Amino acid sequence: MPQEFHSQLEKLRQQFAASLPEQARRLEHIWGHLRHLNWSEQGIAALEQFAHKMAETSTSFGFGELRQKAGQLESYIRDLKALGRHFGGPEYAQVAELVKQLSNSLNNRQDPTETPPAPDSLPEARGKTVFLIDPDRTLATLCTAYLRNAGFTVEYFDNPQTCMQRLYLDSPDVILFDPDFEGSGLQALGNLRKIKSLLLQNTPIVLMSGRTDLNAKLRALRAGSTDYLIKPVDFNFLVEKLVQLINQNNKTYKVMVVDDDEAVANLQAEILRYAGMEVLCVNQPLHSLQHAAQFKPDLVILDMHMPDINGMELAVLLRQDPEFLLLPIIFVTADTDINLHRNIRALGVNALLTKPFEADDLIERCRQALTDTTLLKTRVARITRHTQKPQQINRSYFFSALEEALHGKNPGGQASALYYVSVDKLPELGQQLGQVELIGLHEHFCEFLDEILGSDEQWADLSNLVACVLAGKRNLEFHRQRAEQISKYLSNHPFNVKGKLLSLDVKLGVVLLEPSLATANNALQQAEQAFEQQLDNTAQTNAQDTPPTTVAAVTSTLATKAQPDFSQIVFNRDLQLAFQPIISLEEPQIEHFSVLTRLRNGADELIPASQFLGRINQPGKRLELDRWVLQQAVSAIAENSSTRELATLFIHLAEETLQQSSFFSFAANVLRSSRLRGEGRLVFMLEESWLVNHFHQAREIAKALRDIRCSICITRAGENEQALDILEELPLSFLRLSSKLTNASNNPKLLERYVTLANKKGVQVIATQIENSRNLSSLWMQGVRLFEGFFIQPPDEGFHLKNDIIFAREFAQDNNFNLS
Repeated sequence: MPQEFHSQLEKLRQQFAASLPEQARRLEHIWGHLRHLNWSEQGIAALEQFAHKMAETSTSFGFGELRQKAGQLESYIRDLKALGRHFGGPEYAQVAELVKQLSNSLNNRQDPTETPPAPDSLPEARGKTVFLIDPDRTLATLCTAYLRNAGFTVEYFDNPQTCMQRLYLDSPDVILFDPDFEGSGLQALGNLRKIKSLLLQNTPIVLMSGRTDLNAKLRALRAGSTDYLIKPVDFNFLVEKLVQLINQNNKTYKVMVVDDDEAVANLQAEILRYAGMEVLCVNQPLHSLQHAAQFKPDLVILDMHMPDINGMELAVLLRQDPEFLLLPIIFVTADTDINLHRNIRALGVNALLTKPFEADDLIERCRQALTDTTLLKTRVARITRHTQKPQQINRSYFFSALEEALHGKNPGGQASALYYVSVDKLPELGQQLGQVELIGLHEHFCEFLDEILGSDEQWADLSNLVACVLAGKRNLEFHRQRAEQISKYLSNHPFNVKGKLLSLDVKLGVVLLEPSLATANNALQQAEQAFEQQLDNTAQTNAQDTPPTTVAAVTSTLATKAQPDFSQIVFNRDLQLAFQPIISLEEPQIEHFSVLTRLRNGADELIPASQFLGRINQPGKRLELDRWVLQQAVSAIAENSSTRELATLFIHLAEETLQQSSFFSFAANVLRSSRLRGEGRLVFMLEESWLVNHFHQAREIAKALRDIRCSICITRAGENEQALDILEELPLSFLRLSSKLTNASNNPKLLERYVTLANKKGVQVIATQIENSRNLSSLWMQGVRLFEGFFIQPPDEGFHLKNDIIFAREFAQDNNFNLS
């Protein structure tokens, strides 16, 4: 950080610190006025606004304790308002205590606990002018210092009218505007429209505001703003955002046109050059990857039918490069075949044009694709940014989003869900730790929760160690598995308390968001009841000394009826199979399915196998179950014309089944009597830990499977390093990596050894639960070609025809971003 900037920043901090006693007196004035006015709406709003402004400013200056106290007061008031509760009785006492804590913090004049990092000076910012409009002079001065340090020229205005007078004389490269919704109300949007009318057509306007509600954002965007940032703003992100918008406004986009017909490619190039784009024509498709690496296109236009390589194959190869993972692609083809068009669109391309087409159509599709991709990249940048402590969504916004999800459409049996997240025996834990330590533990709990959630999952904390997660539209089975995964991550994560590592027993209650719930409060109540039911089930299990399930159970309000007696399960009545695709980034179709067993409970919902298989302990029952699963799975793909010829089934076997050599004779008979032909159509999965302890038996099983033309897949590979030597000797077809090895990246050398060994032996490697696009790209570069996610679908014709790139993009882009 340059010394001049450092000195300026310290001066501003000292000025802010010197103003804190005056702010304490102002707080006391608001609080005293509020009490005498008997909790008027105006007084409550003034207290809330003061707390928000203090949290915002203290965050910007790095005063951690002050930020925490102000944030607690603001959150509590907003929670009470959102839940419709009165400010009296216990609520009054709690607000009084929070006001007292904030007042003490203001009077303590503490030193900053954090130093917000200074953005680097950027060449792209030099010579670029920012007009900053902000009624808060303190924050505006700080923001100006950071922007100037990054290289911008900044002109500051404390009101929109002064800025508009300046716009008659000059025009900036970008305007940064706090509309002060609280003070200006809807007039702020009128000022925004007036400013917009005085600017050049494409000059971006970025709004900064403490308002987090969706209504304010929508109104601002509709009034003409380019983007909406929530205060307090990460200054590094702000600098990057301004540079991006300025470059985007002035940028000449680069387009690569790939078509073996030189005349057609040149025609498209002339149309796009007329629209202001830089174009490179490639008439030899096999050279496209080399040209793309040098040209760095922002957009690619592909013909479908070309010699040596077709457009779909080329699109897949381009997207496999991490640099082009989000590259917008437009197909242009004279082929009108409906099935071909369906397969092209399944690649996740941005547009498909059929020749002949109008020049305006091509230009418009290109501009739309570039705009959509810019929005997507911005979303990715926000989600993967972890330079500051995670900031959960404001609770008022969370409840607004919850209301919206309740009344939205749920296509194809999918719905959003609310997860209620907390811990077992919370009161006892609070008494054991004390209030101070419990608050610290809660902060660590929230930080880790923020890290493990995906892009379509929003969250807010309700109280210490209690949070709610709003998950995007999925089917119930996905929500079950996702909630179970969150529970496992939180329960397995060690939290540091007083220098000791503490594990939390985290439980989740899950409720699907249907219109019948009517309100956000009802949804929250239902999710909380599901959580409490989960605690009751656990208590009953412990009281009966019944062995707990191997995975923490997840409750849904749709599944509260009694489960079948595990000793009396009737397979065809109580069980159902689910098929989880194992997808490839290279092959045009999904050919591999992992077979999963589900138990149907009294509410006709499906329970994952991990929650009930451990309770089936009658002799011979697991062998009988595995025989049933094998027969049902083979019938499912053999009776469908789309899967009969190619699909491969991955089947888990119980240890009891592996002890019975007669099972593999049974498997051979099932195959012979089915319509399946070809080798390797059945793949039996053996866990690595079992393999290490039963290697000689595994070698006999491998020989038996080879005799009946079936294959072996080692699963959870990477949890026992000594298994590498054994794998050298065992004939395998697939290696399914442990998610610990592929997601945590804590042992890259071991991962490299597994993949290298597999590639050397011609074994296909499967990665599981990939939730980060960088992990996906990295694994592909290392030689991993198959990926298994959380997608549960039947292997039917409609599903089989969908290209796997749809699913690859889903977990490459953190659960399929919604750009609306």
